[in-house]
Amino acid sequence: MIFSRNIFLYFLLVLLFACSPKNKLSKIEQSNIELNNSNKEDSIALKLIAPYKNKMKDEMEEVLIVSENEAVKGEPEGTLGNVVADIVLKQGNIYCERGHTEKADICLLNNGGLRTPLPKGAITTGKIFELMPFENELVILTLSGKKTLSMFNYIAFQSGMPMAGAKMTIKKGKATNILINNIAIDTSRSYRVITSDYLSNGGDKMNFFSKPEKTEAINHKIRDGIIEYLRAENKKGNTLKPSLDGRIKFE
Repeated sequence: MIFSRNIFLYFLLVLLFACSPKNKLSKIEQSNIELNNSNKEDSIALKLIAPYKNKMKDEMEEVLIVSENEAVKGEPEGTLGNVVADIVLKQGNIYCERGHTEKADICLLNNGGLRTPLPKGAITTGKIFELMPFENELVILTLSGKKTLSMFNYIAFQSGMPMAGAKMTIKKGKATNILINNIAIDTSRSYRVITSDYLSNGGDKMNFFSKPEKTEAINHKIRDGIIEYLRAENKKGNTLKPSLDGRIKFE
C-alpha cells in the first residue's frame, strides 16, 4: 500500500503516542492533511487512526472541575488572573513539599500568558490547553527585598498583573501598602517568587528577575500543575470560585 506522506506521518505520530503508557498528551498542533477521498489506502489509514484520535478527544473533553463563575482578565485585578495565580502558588508549593524545598511566598504571572477566559460551568482539559497553550515551566526565584520591591513597582506601573500571596495599593504608578502573607514587606530580607521560565528569563521586560539570589526549576509545566490541581479539587468535591478580593487596588 502507498500512503500519502502526510497521512503516514500523522498515523506514525499518533501510534507512537498511543503505544507508550508513559506518554501523556502535552501539546496540540494544528496541521493540514490533504486527503483524496477516492484513495482506498487513505481510507484504511483513517480507520486505523480513528481509535487513537478518539482517545485524544476523550482526554481533552475530561471535566476537571466545575466553576461557579466565569473568570476573565481585568485591571488592577481580574478573576482570571486571581484564580490562576492562586492555583499556581498552591500547586507549586505542593511540588515544593514533595521535593522537600522551601515554599514560595508570591506568585507572579502575566496577563499575556492567559490566552482565554474560563467559563462558568464545566472546565475541561481542552480549555486549560486553550488557557495555557505554551510549554512554560514553573520556576522559583529567590529575590532580595529591594528587587521584590522593584517587582511590586513594576506591577503598579502595569496597572496590575496576575499575582497571589500578596496585596498592594497602586498610587500614582507606584506600589504602596505592600503585604506579603499579610505582613508588611521587609526590604532587608529575601522572598521566594514562583513564576514561569519565560518571565524569569526577563520576558515582558521583567528586569528585576535578573541575577536572583537563587533559581530553582520545579520541573513541571504550569499547565500540568493547573490540571493536576483542578482534578484533585474536583475529587474532593470542591468547585472553582473565581473572585475579586482587593489584592491589588488603586488609591
